[in-house]
Amino acid sequence: MNYYLVDNKRLSILRFFAFSFVDLPEYLSKDKRERPIELRRVKVDDKNNTDNFIWVKSKAKALKENSMNGLLSQCFEEGLQAIQDGISKKGGTKKLDKVHERIGRLKQKYPSVHKYYDIKLKDDSKGKATGMHFVHKTGNDPDKKAGIYFFRTTLDVENEKTFWDIYNIIREIEYTFRVLKTDLDLRPIYHKSDDASMAHLNLGLMAYWLVSTIRYQLKQQGYRKSWKEIVRIMNTQKCVTTSMKNINDQEISIRQCTEPTVKAKEVYELMGYKTIPFYRKKSVVVPGGISKNNSP
Repeated sequence: MNYYLVDNKRLSILRFFAFSFVDLPEYLSKDKRERPIELRRVKVDDKNNTDNFIWVKSKAKALKENSMNGLLSQCFEEGLQAIQDGISKKGGTKKLDKVHERIGRLKQKYPSVHKYYDIKLKDDSKGKATGMHFVHKTGNDPDKKAGIYFFRTTLDVENEKTFWDIYNIIREIEYTFRVLKTDLDLRPIYHKSDDASMAHLNLGLMAYWLVSTIRYQLKQQGYRKSWKEIVRIMNTQKCVTTSMKNINDQEISIRQCTEPTVKAKEVYELMGYKTIPFYRKKSVVVPGGISKNNSP
């Protein structure tokens, strides 16, 4: 059986390829949330194409795409219903060219779902639309292809596992730039001098080294949450400082740390740190005497 693969990574050379599965056992992997992913090598029926392709099927991605397709189909049908109501009610759009224009704009707005609908217009001899009927085409189900995508590379990869590992390395590099630019505020740079800009970039890279070290240690323990989620979890533990003055006009400060949540305690235990960074601290500050400047 032949399938059709679209190379949509480079739109300038958009082509259709007929391919078939290679007679090799499929490789089963899991994403960072322990959800199954199927990988299979495919062979392209094109003598001039020497690239390697991997067929990927993800159930989590299929659920996401099905949800998106359902929402888009609902919005598209609501738009068609509005056009249909405009034809039937008084004062609505009835001119045939205007109705076609509205349908065209609706198709332009929802390009991924309009091809699954059959739309028919009825008109009179005066160029006015008298009715419209739309129905979902039978046998065309976009959910069947949901969660299926392809990897393409020029590398001579030995097996699916190596292919998947290379892809995850690329994703990690892209994630690194996202953490630098978004989570660590590496951009935009508001400094005006070169020295200040270089100091900003240097501190950003040093911060990412710390982030990378923490994430690497957590990954070794099987903890694969994003840095943004880790920061959110650890921000649930707060440090509270209470200050007051006694009868001697001395300032007394008491500093203590709140109890960590279950998720924060899990991060502490995986990193080998204490669940409470410090215990209650008490400090007394004696007001200093006022001294006058010595006159010359």
